[in-house]
Amino acid sequence: MGKRQVSYFAFSTSPVSGKPAAIPPSLIGISTLNALRDAEKVADAVKHAVSSVVKYVDCSSDSQNEKQIGNALSAFDRSSFYVGSKLSCCDAAPEDVTEACKRSITELGVSYLDNYMMHWPVQLKSDSKPVSLDDGDTYELVQDGDMDCIMATYEAMERLVDQGLVRSLGVSNMGIRTLSELLSRCRIRPTVLEVEMHLYLAQPKLLEFCREENIHVVANSPPGKMRNRHPNDPSLLDDPVLLRIAEEAVRAAQVLLRRGIQRGRSITRKTPSQSLMDENKDLLDWCLSRDHMSRLDALDKGSRFPSVLPSMCDLDRDSENYAGAGHPVSQPHRTPCTMDKNGGFRNRFERPGKYLKTDILVQRGALSDLARLGKSIIPEESHGSANYLITDSVVDALYGDTVLNGLKSAGLDMTKIVVPAVSMDESGEPSTEPNKNGAIFNACVDRVLGNGISKHSCIISLGGGVINNLCGVIAATLYRGIKLVHFTTTTMGMLDAAIDFKQAFNHSCGKNLVGAYYPADLIVMDPECLKTLSNRHMLNGVAEALKHGLTQSWELTSAIVEPLRGDSARLGDSKYLETLCKETIEIKVPTLTHYKESDFNEMVPQYGHAVAHAVEHLSWEEGQVPLLHGEAVAIGMCVTAELGHLLGLCDKSVVDHHYDLVGTTGLPCNVPDTMKVNDILHVMTYDKHFMSKPCMGFCKEIGVMAKNKDGSYAFSVEMEPVREALQLNMSK
Repeated sequence: MGKRQVSYFAFSTSPVSGKPAAIPPSLIGISTLNALRDAEKVADAVKHAVSSVVKYVDCSSDSQNEKQIGNALSAFDRSSFYVGSKLSCCDAAPEDVTEACKRSITELGVSYLDNYMMHWPVQLKSDSKPVSLDDGDTYELVQDGDMDCIMATYEAMERLVDQGLVRSLGVSNMGIRTLSELLSRCRIRPTVLEVEMHLYLAQPKLLEFCREENIHVVANSPPGKMRNRHPNDPSLLDDPVLLRIAEEAVRAAQVLLRRGIQRGRSITRKTPSQSLMDENKDLLDWCLSRDHMSRLDALDKGSRFPSVLPSMCDLDRDSENYAGAGHPVSQPHRTPCTMDKNGGFRNRFERPGKYLKTDILVQRGALSDLARLGKSIIPEESHGSANYLITDSVVDALYGDTVLNGLKSAGLDMTKIVVPAVSMDESGEPSTEPNKNGAIFNACVDRVLGNGISKHSCIISLGGGVINNLCGVIAATLYRGIKLVHFTTTTMGMLDAAIDFKQAFNHSCGKNLVGAYYPADLIVMDPECLKTLSNRHMLNGVAEALKHGLTQSWELTSAIVEPLRGDSARLGDSKYLETLCKETIEIKVPTLTHYKESDFNEMVPQYGHAVAHAVEHLSWEEGQVPLLHGEAVAIGMCVTAELGHLLGLCDKSVVDHHYDLVGTTGLPCNVPDTMKVNDILHVMTYDKHFMSKPCMGFCKEIGVMAKNKDGSYAFSVEMEPVREALQLNMSK
């Protein structure tokens, strides 16, 4: 831990009034929200705080203590502190904004506010009591996240700057999506965002977004102690990792506060205790080590504490770590990648019970740098054994010798086996699917056993999902299980097929009937090798990534689609592809690790597939145009959105978004008009999730799954609305 000098204020000029504006607030602040209790005690705490290290006073008219705080602040020169207040949701009607602001200014005894913040993107009727001490919450919503209403309120706040009543504006409890739209429409940009942000809710994407937009982030309640906590809510201050770090010299709460400062944001503490504030005086004089920060960052669970109003709990639903109504609260929404010493992105999925664990490496140029990386990729116990690189004839011509020679140059014993592939199937694309069978499996096994292996040997697959699956079964069965590494070379492999424990090959009785649940030691993804794919095969896996975006994350959806609007060439950009892989993995990994905890983790990967499987199967019949799996999934998701709307699970905008987002990527949206609805309905009855009727998951909105009253994410659907949804899709 080392010393660090940090200044409290950075002054600039208001873009409208030209008057000095304190932007941003100081790094350490006191929150005066105290559940309407002890107004005088809060005022005493403010007086003590401003006379010591704390120069940022975070007020709110809802707390009903601004008059007492004003009395405390009157003892200080106005230029020595930064004071902000918040617009109550009960005063969010545009015509009430000016009067509400003037009321706070008068009670605080100042001539202006350094910052005036929209407390929530919500409007309540003026007689609501959302923080009532004795009577309980009584409130009536006027609007809940309506962007036009939010902007009408914000425009009224902008006029406060024009009048010189406030020097800067802020917003609170907004995520990236809402904040992005506000920035695109506002005249005076907000300089501050205050949100829940703590050890279990790190919100790295939101923090990075605000850095890029030059918006200062204020984290409220970094120790996680908020009002209206449920008895079962976790205690951040009791986290064992935190306590071990705190043992070195400081209290656990100080570690949490210091972490917030080192992440580049201000912190506010809700405490009337002068002794606790005195402990914080040296927060700017020491640092947590990089190792400490890394260990603390790994504790992010996407866990959000309850807010004042139940309806407000999912207002930040576009946050990358949102774990609200559309996601199981028992698991993280995202598992962030970490960067290794070679600049690659690392992740992992695992499962309790019979222990299953697979590491993931995303690194551009990895295939051409195996002389250096080879021994860090192949498991250490395999370094002295005979190892086998298995690929298909199409991929072999592109990368076979490069990978083989690279691994040999790293000092590894490596033999290559090439599986035949079809250079062009009925879809007009190369394929190994016809050779994903027992005969090829046996031929590979014979070759490996004939050449010799040990229990430490490793099977290395080089190819798409077919080769990855085939090699998975080989590794699972030889010597009852040897090491397995996948070099997956297609978007379908990188974004879907390879990222699983399921390994299988086809049988004459059906697809993927012979196999095992067996973990690869490592999956390597080099986005550079995707550039040799055809456009159709590139989009094939993009559909599966988009599936996770539509069901789990608006941010992932945007990261996939928005770069392609008007610029389809971005699909071949290696940086775009690296981001696509990394972002998809982060969202997908929790559904694998926590698979058995909720049917959410089954319905997400199956989204759109009930229809897709039927459409894909029929497309390969005579007289039809064959569809790749991802193309069928794209169509299936659009039909499923139509069905969700018919069932009342989403509004029409969700359907429209599906067609826009899918279509923008270049994927098909509509069932081919050469197919018959009755044929699709008939084939759907053979789907593995068909239990007398289809069992499907639906989007409540983009990035959020619909949920049954019983907590399940699976809906049994009658065939007649499925028919109607298909007809609606085919009529467009």
